[in-house]
Amino acid sequence: MAKKYLRISEVVDICGVDKEFVLRLEEERLIRPVSRSKQKLYPLDQVDRVRVARTLIKEMGVNLEGAEVALHMREQMIAMQRQFQRAMRSLLKGPRKI
Repeated sequence: MAKKYLRISEVVDICGVDKEFVLRLEEERLIRPVSRSKQKLYPLDQVDRVRVARTLIKEMGVNLEGAEVALHMREQMIAMQRQFQRAMRSLLKGPRKI
């Protein structure tokens, strides 16, 4: 079973960033860790945000504010895609009988 939460050391290894980068994203509220058993952990969706922020900032030269905007737009696009998929499934089921 895959882990749902990761420690900061695991996030650093997976995303190829340093601890300070993760803490800076947290400080700027671009990511939100959770507390579990008195330990700060990062949900997988937040790890994905670290990965995307790393690409935007370190590889594409986007500043923190730009990364924040891009991450927000990405979340909106993912939400719209899910909504579209639900609508398509509903349409494919056909009309409901009353």
